Amino acid sequence: MKPILQVCIFILAILILGCNSKKESVHVSPDTAFGAFEETFLDAYWKQYPSSSILIGYGKYYEAPVLPDSSVIVNNILFSREWLDSLASLNYEGLSDNNKISFNIIKNQLDSDIWYADVFKEDEWDASLYNLSGGCYYIINQPYAPLDERLRILSKHLQHSTAYYDAAFKMLRRPTREHIELAILQNEGGLSVFGKSLTDSINASGLSDAEKSVLNENVSKTVHATNNFINALKNILSDKNYQFRSFRIGKDLFEEKFKYDLVTTFTPLEIYDKAVSDKKMYYSQMFATAGKLWSKYFNDRPKPADTLELIQSVIDKISLQHARPENFFDTLTNHVYRLKKFILQKQLFDFDTAYPMKVRIMPAFMSGIAVANAEFTPPYQKEGETYYNIDDLTTYPKEKAESTLREYNDYASQLLSIHEAVPGHCLQGIYNNKNSPDVIRSVFTNGAMIEGWAVYTEGMMLDNGWGNHSLEMDLMHGKL
Repeated sequence: MKPILQVCIFILAILILGCNSKKESVHVSPDTAFGAFEETFLDAYWKQYPSSSILIGYGKYYEAPVLPDSSVIVNNILFSREWLDSLASLNYEGLSDNNKISFNIIKNQLDSDIWYADVFKEDEWDASLYNLSGGCYYIINQPYAPLDERLRILSKHLQHSTAYYDAAFKMLRRPTREHIELAILQNEGGLSVFGKSLTDSINASGLSDAEKSVLNENVSKTVHATNNFINALKNILSDKNYQFRSFRIGKDLFEEKFKYDLVTTFTPLEIYDKAVSDKKMYYSQMFATAGKLWSKYFNDRPKPADTLELIQSVIDKISLQHARPENFFDTLTNHVYRLKKFILQKQLFDFDTAYPMKVRIMPAFMSGIAVANAEFTPPYQKEGETYYNIDDLTTYPKEKAESTLREYNDYASQLLSIHEAVPGHCLQGIYNNKNSPDVIRSVFTNGAMIEGWAVYTEGMMLDNGWGNHSLEMDLMHGKL
């Protein structure tokens, strides 16, 4: 069914239900029409993009992953163009301010989807896009249905895993080396999703013996298909003559991507010029701070004449103060406890301490991008937990672990916990789900707004006395 026809039928239903016997017609306000459009559009969108629907907890189209091929790309572009036509038929000027914002978010999402599919074409070079384990993890663990039903859905989801990975490998055309390495790391890590915990859940479930047998067979098939995909990617890496694509996308693509991702009229060059100006200001502050710390770390040794050398010398000394790999997780867990207590004592804002937030080791299929991240309760799943995920540094090679710990030393790691957990991303995710005036804001998020809040909270916490106005903390904040 065409999108515009779907919307017309939905609005017609409202008209019929709202008709009064004394009136021949009922006026439908632009906001009512938009509400009907939005509900129909979102359901159609998650049906078109079932993998994305899993991440946001829609709970309806989980059974079959889309097999990646060129026809899917064409259909996605056609889908976006048809819904853009339907969107354009609405009375934008008659909408409330909130609905105008939602209108523009939908438009940007559809325009962005077309550009990513038709121009950016990351499906052809980003091998890390292809990984069934993440979706399976959420199918198993989201509270959208009883466990037995989730396991039945998982079994159907895994039926075509061999075809999925075969199609994924065929989609790759001159991938980047970096994304192949990430895909290998995350797919290898993702195999743990199909390990003992899942086996225990299957055994403890109320599935029939036949259902358990089919599910176990589909799991085994998926593990085999994943390993085949990993090996195929490793063969590419081992080919010394392979011509990899550069991970650098170039100025033109970057400017277009910047426009869609940030949704701004600023150009990258304008933001860059502002950043350079800000950097000079931060360097000036850091130079003054490092100068005050010099004697603490170097006694009577003469200060370097070069500004950056002075700053770097002090940072190098501070960076030696860090946890051991085996203690890093406990250190960051303690940060969260102290951060919550600090916010309550200072009464910085209305803090819902009852909302479940847990610190845990990062699931292996997420590894390879950041040492820590925030994982929100999905927008459509009002129950569940928000996680502060921390990578397991004991699995790192010795040199990498030491480098990471120097970067996230005793001071910088506190700022990491502020940024990712409290009151940064984790808290942001909690309040986004609780207070958002429209689910559109929660499912089509803006990275600049998300990061903007987390970065703001770093300075806000320091301004309110976190770290007891430590010069070391100020210097690390300047570096970040």
